[in-house]
Formats: sequence, structure tokens, C-alpha cells
Amino acid sequence: MDPVEETRVPVSMIGKVVFASLQIDPHPQLLEWLREDLARRVVHSRATRVLLDLSGLVTLDEHEYAHLVTTASMLKLLGASTVLVGMRPGTVAALAALDADLSAVPGACDVAQGLALKTGD
Repeated sequence: MDPVEETRVPVSMIGKVVFASLQIDPHPQLLEWLREDLARRVVHSRATRVLLDLSGLVTLDEHEYAHLVTTASMLKLLGASTVLVGMRPGTVAALAALDADLSAVPGACDVAQGLALKTGD
């Protein structure tokens, strides 16, 4: 297996919810693979919710965040709402300082709160 291929983010199910946890700093190829894997899982499982756990990330820049927002928009077209969980306060503050649209994707403090969050799906 290609060493770069090993950095794919595992995508699994928690009940009827698609779940992925980013534990390494995202690079463009990783984010693209994640987008493809999430879309494939949503279509295959007919899930209506996706949780992206970002608690393992130390930083998230505006380009990486924008990629996640675009991924969430794409998943919405496939019938699944996305919730970002576990973003660090410093990351949220930095994105706010950069005028990132923090209302573009719902957020939750942790996975349990993300699972309980009502998003209109």
C-alpha cells in the first residue's frame, strides 16, 4: 500500500450516522479523499447525518475549513446534514478573526452532543 494512501481518514457508522474523525493535520489530498469517502458512504448507507470529529486537529486554516464547508454542502445535496464536532476554542477564534462563515455548518462540543443535535434532517 502506498504510504500516502495510509493517511486516509477512516469513515464508519454510528447507528445510522456517518462518522469520521480527523486526527492528523489535513492536507489537500486527504480532504479530497475524505470528501469522496463520505459521499460514497452517505449514498451507500442512505444516511441523513454526518459527524466530522475535528477534536484531534491542533489547527485548521481558512482553506481547510472552506473545504469542509464545501464538503458539507455537497453532502447536503446527497441528503445528509453535517455537524462539525470538537473544534478547539482557539481554532474557532482564529477562523472568526479571518471572517470565516462559522454558521455555514452546525457545530457541537463533542460527539454525544453532535448526535443529539437537531439539524432539520
